[in-house]
Amino acid sequence: MAKGNSTAAGTLSAKTSRGFAWMLVQTLGSKIAGLVSQIFLARLLMPRDYGLIAIAYIAASVPTVLRQTGLLQILVQKGSRFDRWASAAFWMEIATSGAAVLVILAIAPVATWAYHAPPLFGLLATISAFTAFSALGTVPTAKLNRDLRFRELALLGAVFNLLAAALSVGCAYLGLGAYSFVIPMPVCTVLRAAAAWWLAPVRVHWNPQFHRWRAMAADSGRLMVVGLCYLVQIQADNLALSIWHSKATVGHYFFATNLSSQVVQILALNLGNVLFPVLSTLKGDLPRQVAACLRASRALALVGIPICLAEAVLARPAVLMIFGAKWLPAVAVLQVAALAAAIRLAGSSSTNLLQAQGRFHAGMLWSVASAVTFTVLVFAGSFFGGAVLVAVGGALGALLLAPAQMLSAIKPGGGCVRDVARLYLPPLLLSAISLAPVGLLELLVPWFARHSAATLAVGVTSAPAIYLPLAWIFCREALDELVRHVGPLQRALRRLGLSSSVVGG
Repeated sequence: MAKGNSTAAGTLSAKTSRGFAWMLVQTLGSKIAGLVSQIFLARLLMPRDYGLIAIAYIAASVPTVLRQTGLLQILVQKGSRFDRWASAAFWMEIATSGAAVLVILAIAPVATWAYHAPPLFGLLATISAFTAFSALGTVPTAKLNRDLRFRELALLGAVFNLLAAALSVGCAYLGLGAYSFVIPMPVCTVLRAAAAWWLAPVRVHWNPQFHRWRAMAADSGRLMVVGLCYLVQIQADNLALSIWHSKATVGHYFFATNLSSQVVQILALNLGNVLFPVLSTLKGDLPRQVAACLRASRALALVGIPICLAEAVLARPAVLMIFGAKWLPAVAVLQVAALAAAIRLAGSSSTNLLQAQGRFHAGMLWSVASAVTFTVLVFAGSFFGGAVLVAVGGALGALLLAPAQMLSAIKPGGGCVRDVARLYLPPLLLSAISLAPVGLLELLVPWFARHSAATLAVGVTSAPAIYLPLAWIFCREALDELVRHVGPLQRALRRLGLSSSVVGG
């Protein structure tokens, strides 16, 4: 029996490694293209354009909750019963997306009038088209996740993220302003859904099977609340700023927070996409679930936290050199948001663990607590200050709740406060030590403050040279976990025709 458990654990570990490697390759490629497109967009567009799209997302956020059904996660959890539930899930997705479209179109004229911004109507109409088409790909994507076909998921993500980035830049070059953000959305969504159906065909019956809708409604309702809370946490700060401050201020804030979230999207979201279906296979063994989640989270924090802190320390020279002086008001927001991203990153796997355990109610309660705390803090920050104080409120909310949620997720499987501390403290302390030299140079030596390229060069060379030996000494177990992912990552790169030297081979 022990040998069988060991073999199963090894198989799941290998699948997790391969899956994370493929998803990481996909996201790295997509985010590199996304960063290049962001540079072009930041230079071609104005802060007001960023403010308009932020307001459009705010207006569309409430009806978008109707699309947060969680049916993808529910289908993945059905396992071998997937085919029995696929038709009902498909038609339930179509119905909720249709309702969301109608609400967005109803809100569009009201938002246009309230913000005195005529372009908002067209922006929201385009977002409604994306919302309508987004339901089409849920069922085949869930099948790909259930079958742990992470290579296909990675390739889908890479191709259509690259296409979206190219279309955005093209639209900005043609002078389409804020529309550059939304026009690619419906186009890429339709094409991606078609590709998903081709890769993972699912037989869908015309009968909507309403009786199965009722059966899925309880978990779907909880996940919808979680989705609402997630939307609150990504829109409440923009909404608070839009009430008391100018569109340019909202644009600077939106630009900074969007940039700071890239590390979380590259690492945490892709690990989550892999962890949830893998951890779901261990739902009958809580200690193994928790142990697997903690190993992955420590490896994630060891990589992600120093990148987030480096982003905070090097924000000013990076913004000046890459995006231009017009974005300098966003630097302080970017620094605070990067610190908040580091806090959220280390605890990001807790949501996947709660869902894999089937603890949707607990996940819902934590989401509500996070949303309420975040909303109160960012509205207070906007009322009493400005963009920087709003970012501080968001960071404080993350500090109060992210570690606590991780503790709640791991406790049933034997986790404790010490496990949570091991996630945060070592990478935070080692990152602070590694980045201290370049931070002090920028603060104390005027020449470095005037030469952004030199500051960046010192930062990207000295910080890893200090951090990696320290991590080898003090975080050897987490570093070994990362090394175990390098083999699958190298093989994934070779299959894409890339040199293994990219990952140090």
